[in-house]
Amino acid sequence: MKIAIVGAGISGASALKGILDHPNLKIEDEIHIFEPRDILGVGLPYSPDDESVMLNISPDFISVDEKNPLDFTQWLEEHFEEPTNFEDLVSRPRYGQYLQERFAPYFNHKQVIHFQTRIEDIEVLDSKTNQSIFEDKQGSYTYRLKKTEGWHNEIYDAVFLALGHPQYADYYGLDGSKNYIGNPYPMKDQLTGLSPEDRIGIIGSGATGIDLIRFFMTNYHLKHPLTFYVREHSFRFADIPYEKDDFQFTFSMAWIQEERGKHSGVIPFSIILKTFKDDIQAEGVDVDTVYHKYKTRDLEIIRQAVESKDQDLALIHAYNSKLVAFIPHLYNSLSGQDKEFYLENYHDKLKFFKTRVPYKTFQWMFDLLDQGKIRIVHGISDVHVKDQGGFSMEADRREGVDVLVNATGFNLRLSEVGKSLPLVQNLYHKNIIQPQFDGSFVLIDWPQAQVMNQNFGVLDNLFFFGMLIGGTQHENNDAQLTYQLATSVGTWFMDQQPNRN
Repeated sequence: MKIAIVGAGISGASALKGILDHPNLKIEDEIHIFEPRDILGVGLPYSPDDESVMLNISPDFISVDEKNPLDFTQWLEEHFEEPTNFEDLVSRPRYGQYLQERFAPYFNHKQVIHFQTRIEDIEVLDSKTNQSIFEDKQGSYTYRLKKTEGWHNEIYDAVFLALGHPQYADYYGLDGSKNYIGNPYPMKDQLTGLSPEDRIGIIGSGATGIDLIRFFMTNYHLKHPLTFYVREHSFRFADIPYEKDDFQFTFSMAWIQEERGKHSGVIPFSIILKTFKDDIQAEGVDVDTVYHKYKTRDLEIIRQAVESKDQDLALIHAYNSKLVAFIPHLYNSLSGQDKEFYLENYHDKLKFFKTRVPYKTFQWMFDLLDQGKIRIVHGISDVHVKDQGGFSMEADRREGVDVLVNATGFNLRLSEVGKSLPLVQNLYHKNIIQPQFDGSFVLIDWPQAQVMNQNFGVLDNLFFFGMLIGGTQHENNDAQLTYQLATSVGTWFMDQQPNRN
């Protein structure tokens, strides 16, 4: 059996781990890794970069050793005298070093071959004849891959597409403009050599915006405040530590399976919502009251929550940290109507409680705001490139900046993703991949993550991972979710070969 893994970041490495660790692996099986970089197991988010670029999660939660949840924490203690910074956070490059070390035995396995090249196209073949087909033939499929240099001469029984992060969105059509930095990573390359005299603006204020604060405050003594231009809200809420030891938490995979059995394969959203609220209420906290107290996300409101260490809010934050592992499974247990209802009425509320800035980070940010080292301008509506250089920012106030950094997040529309990823462009053009909705996300089945489309149905053993399946693997921008899915899919694929030994 021949298996191809396209991309060797955390998804590709995790799928490889699931395959090689499986007892059904035979000595004649071959796994081919297609990755143009020579750094394997890391992926761009955790590649070598400035040490100021941080993980916004505790190292206790991102081990890649199922038998030891604290493996990463212990690795840090073994390798660094001071594993964390003043925010109690670990740098992303250090996590990359850990991933590279832990996955190295898999990439060095005698049945694994690394091809340092890109894949630009895939051909779907009839598994019996290995001839190209263009629609479902009621049979199984094999696959041929096209490298940058031309078609590869192997036929693969399974292909795992682990393509990583798409490009950042360019909402104002600024790509190619002088002094516009469309993607700030790696920051040690993209953001060096700037003048401290420049007025530096940042579009957006998500996790990338936090990284930019760390980088500029660490590496520059700026003459002017680092300015964030946002449409409405600035930054996510502070992750306030919960000071009690435990709380009621009902959700589990067993609970999901039981409820699906009660309701013919789906779980009514009303039951999920009631379970969530009842768990929080068991600790004496009303979710709706807390949400309405803080929903404006005004910085002064956040400041009050941080200074008071609001434990009602902290409980909901802690609860949602545990809920993350179950969100994709809960979402895919909803009926079509309930998915629409949830997305329209509750998705933003989930993100309000789920996506947070570490507590000490927010304390530091308030100090920087008070000192005038950073500032926030709301109401951004447009950006113009000035003839004499720099940019004119149209917001609540009109002002100019010399250098503009994009931190708006990723573009998930397949037509746009294809401009920088020829493989996505070709698969989309040939209808091998299709958008889940509104031109965005790749349609897959769940939880196997196999590509689906109208011509072939489920494309057996053509798997897809990463942010581009976020329409199915709901809220999946998380290292642990990425690892868990890819590992489980690799294991599931090998489970389908029960009589091979």
